[in-house]
Amino acid sequence: MARGRKLLTVGALALAVASWRPAFVPGPRTARSNVMAASPALPALLAAAPAAFADGIADASKRFSDATYPIAEKFDWGGSSAIAKYIADASASNPRQAALAVEKLLEVGLTMDPKLVRAAVEAHSKALDSAKTNAKLMASKEDFAAVNEALARMIASADKQKFAALRTAFPESRELQGKLFGGNNAFEAEKAYDSFKALTSAVRDASINGAKAPVIAEAARAERYVGDGPVGRAAKKFSEATYPIMDKLDWGKSPEISKYIETASAKNPKMMADGIDKTLEVALTMNQNAINDAVFAHVRAIKGALNTPGLVAERDDFARVNLALAKMIATAHPAKFKALLTAFPGNADLQMALFAANNPEQAKAAYETFVALTSAVASST
Repeated sequence: MARGRKLLTVGALALAVASWRPAFVPGPRTARSNVMAASPALPALLAAAPAAFADGIADASKRFSDATYPIAEKFDWGGSSAIAKYIADASASNPRQAALAVEKLLEVGLTMDPKLVRAAVEAHSKALDSAKTNAKLMASKEDFAAVNEALARMIASADKQKFAALRTAFPESRELQGKLFGGNNAFEAEKAYDSFKALTSAVRDASINGAKAPVIAEAARAERYVGDGPVGRAAKKFSEATYPIMDKLDWGKSPEISKYIETASAKNPKMMADGIDKTLEVALTMNQNAINDAVFAHVRAIKGALNTPGLVAERDDFARVNLALAKMIATAHPAKFKALLTAFPGNADLQMALFAANNPEQAKAAYETFVALTSAVASST
């Protein structure tokens, strides 16, 4: 269960940045070739990064949205398996690079202005509300534009060097762009590409290069893990009981996770979109400092996991993640968080596939400590 929530948290954070439609904006076709020159749009913006409320961002992002919406609305976001298949295949074929990319993505998030991150999450949540009413899961033009501007301003606040490192972080992202937009109208593609370059220029001019990054709590940065208070002690017991189970799994070669990612969204895209929307809504009720500490704990854990054959985090890092998540969840709206238990299609089946072969005694101990941790979190709110 804890591992499932960690995957959900990391996935939601990654999606918040990676789902920006500019990530798949193609370059125009040339007279010499019929092959699309797919532009690594998001990575290019990564290096440019715009500042919060900078002059020029609003106009440039509006022009970009006006030019790209006709392309985006032609695509059936709910009926296509291309994105889900990419996530599944990339993580299965090159799990270490995928894990490293997630780590870099989270590190970039920790250099951003938290207020702008929140604004981008709010824009995504609103866009999903309108997308869920559309057969193709396409957001309204107004919401599409709001997401682009919010992301541009959020990216504005990032550390440029760390952001630029994302250019080559995700495996085979160019191939995904080609699959999604390989058949675009040449005129529309060129218009979109030109507006993207203009937005990139505005971004570059407005960069603040991580000047408003959040401050991570000293306790979260401490070398020695300390689980203090009722939640801390319960999280420590939970981690001790579940680590032997987690340690047996090869997280880099587990087909269950990749299969779930690919099939769940393809079978029930609207429910998956609704699950993501509910996740974002829950995040908006959480304490921002607690979120930052949880992201930092994940970054630390992934760094350690990259040094192990099965991509398993070190014991102390695993415990730090569980404690940080427990403290973060304790700040969430109880009813909205509880709704996540049934928000994602097939989640229970995934848990069973991962942990069905567990030693009964270990499973019992893990469940009992989970119940105790749940009680401690509920009592702390």
